[in-house]
Amino acid sequence: MHDFLSLLKKMGVLRKYVFLLILRSPFDAARAWMLANLMKTVFLCLETDKIDGLPEVCVSYGLLCALLFLYNGTVWSIYAAFCSKLEAGLQKKMIQKILTLPYRYVESQKSGEWITKLNSDIQAVCTMMNGALNIPHFVVAALNTALLSVLMFQSSVLLFCVIWILAVLHLFVNYRIILKDMPHLREESLKAMAESTSAIKPLITEAETILMYHAGGLMMKKCEESSRRFLKINQNIHMKNALSSAILRLFGCGGFFLALLIGCRFILDGAMSFSDVVYCLQVRAAILSSLFMLTVSMNNIKANLVCVKRINRVYSK
Repeated sequence: MHDFLSLLKKMGVLRKYVFLLILRSPFDAARAWMLANLMKTVFLCLETDKIDGLPEVCVSYGLLCALLFLYNGTVWSIYAAFCSKLEAGLQKKMIQKILTLPYRYVESQKSGEWITKLNSDIQAVCTMMNGALNIPHFVVAALNTALLSVLMFQSSVLLFCVIWILAVLHLFVNYRIILKDMPHLREESLKAMAESTSAIKPLITEAETILMYHAGGLMMKKCEESSRRFLKINQNIHMKNALSSAILRLFGCGGFFLALLIGCRFILDGAMSFSDVVYCLQVRAAILSSLFMLTVSMNNIKANLVCVKRINRVYSK
């Protein structure tokens, strides 16, 4: 993350970006808390035969939810406009920087490498700032997980321990199998993209020369090899992401059945009411949702940080 923060500092927008992230962060935690309390209140009304109070409860939580979404929509629109403006500024500064680089340095790299830097790398940085399951969702998920864990601990220490034992195991497995290899795969993908772009370019700019020497077959074979390598690496990345989702589902289902069994035992022993168990299961579902968001965001951030480093290397020249 140091490279990303360093890039924002060079652009002069670091403080504003952090401020907008802070404004965006509480939304998911507040929404999850409201939903869990709504479910608990509804089932409590049913348990105590106070059904007449249900309309008032639903209207109250509906108004709170509407205000929360209005706040989130306002902040998100400001954030999206900020990121769009930053993307245009980054593209402009990148072009200006390339034009000031020494001629030998520019010529020492393939033309496809510069095309990749000006397009894919900058797009990856902007996706990292504003895209789905990247830095904004990582911050939201981290805060959401922390606050909801406090609520779960207050409700049931045993359920809290069970949830977090499974969560730590999931994060460890995800890191060892998925997260550890993502930066390398992303770097190889970008190199393969640059090679593929460089292989295609002569077919357009030097078409007459290639026809003159009957080198069309050789050039097409080179394009095919580079394209196949690029495709194979991207397939590997997609397989890693799919495996990460499968591991999360496995731990999630196992944890749900275990939490349900513990909750049933608490109800039979009279330690908790049905509404309390529903509340705990709702909070647990929100924690798992946040952990899913957290792990996927970590995978995406790790992959996109490779592009940030490539841009910073150009700026350091």
